[in-house]
Amino acid sequence: MARVFPFRGIMFNKNMKNQLGDFLCPPFDVINEDLKDELYGLSEYNVIRLENGRINSSDNEKENKYTRASDLFNRWLKNGTLIQRDQPCFFILEESFEVLGNYRKRRSIISNVDLYDYEEKIVLPHEKTRKKQKHDRFQLMKTTNANFSPIMSAIEDKDRSLINFLIKETSSDPEFEGLIPNMHEFKIWIIDDKEKISFLTDLFDHENIYIADGHHRYETALEYKKIIGKKDSKRMMNLISMNDEGLLLLGYHRAFAGLDEEKLDSLNRKLQDFFIFSEVKWKESFYQSNYSDEDKIIMVNNNNSVSLSLKENLNSTYEALHSAIESVLSPDEITHYIRYEHNSEEMKRKLDSNELQVCFFMNALSKNYFIDMVSRGKLLPPKSTLFYPKLPTGLVIQYLNDI
Repeated sequence: MARVFPFRGIMFNKNMKNQLGDFLCPPFDVINEDLKDELYGLSEYNVIRLENGRINSSDNEKENKYTRASDLFNRWLKNGTLIQRDQPCFFILEESFEVLGNYRKRRSIISNVDLYDYEEKIVLPHEKTRKKQKHDRFQLMKTTNANFSPIMSAIEDKDRSLINFLIKETSSDPEFEGLIPNMHEFKIWIIDDKEKISFLTDLFDHENIYIADGHHRYETALEYKKIIGKKDSKRMMNLISMNDEGLLLLGYHRAFAGLDEEKLDSLNRKLQDFFIFSEVKWKESFYQSNYSDEDKIIMVNNNNSVSLSLKENLNSTYEALHSAIESVLSPDEITHYIRYEHNSEEMKRKLDSNELQVCFFMNALSKNYFIDMVSRGKLLPPKSTLFYPKLPTGLVIQYLNDI
């Protein structure tokens, strides 16, 4: 089904590899202003300057964060800071990280992938997007003619062909390796052998691709394709096997702040249509609720804790919770009052300091549920999934003038 291709990816100069981790950053949508300042200070070569640069008060149509990114990108290409591969190749990324005291590895293949409209049911989304983020990514693509961050995607890989290939290839010495501050360790291998390239392109012939993280960037690429009129447009993706033990699908917590008592009471009553309420005492183990795929939510306010168990014949805790929320609050009210948080301890701290009114410690969706729902064209509520950890930006860059 899906067509994948090797490509002449752009990477930081190999002579700078000992510092490579200092040049990378998280995806644009998780970078706040404090982190942006930290990344700017980390290295003069940090890719934050290309991916999501600073906005100046004097910015205008001719001088802005997009034009500055384009100028810097071209300068780095000319002076050898960035080097484009001579021949098309695939890249293998191995990320190593610690979760709940356990050391894990996640492996992925970095490739170019043909762009498909969602109606073709080859590349499958699972969440709705927002215009503001897509406009931002479109302006960056149009001005720089490049993509600096990959889209995290997965395939079922039922016969384990992809994961077995990646495990075998990562047993050799890597081409690059390093540590990304505030993220994790990584290693990268380059696949330019013709037989291996042929194997990988054939492997995806019967696979759907599930977008894990990067819906805004994928839909931006589709829009860009329509405007430039190229039928063979492609988008850089990291493709991961669902059989990879390092592919973690975590829960995403919810909280409310600023709601009046009447709305809070209405929400509490409506939740009883979807959940069975059981009072519980707060436990430290609740902090790890987003690692469990049991259909249960822990609702906490300053007075008590309640376990919300999903009633029969309902699809998931996320859909049930959002059905209750949407029956009480308008879309504008939801946007204004709801908070999303993946750090359990930070959310509880904000609750204890009265920054939040009520918190919902969410469970994780199972991989099987995710595949089943997305395969059937189901769009999940916002922030229903956290594929952890986020992919680094800037490790490989896709040049749109050379695809």
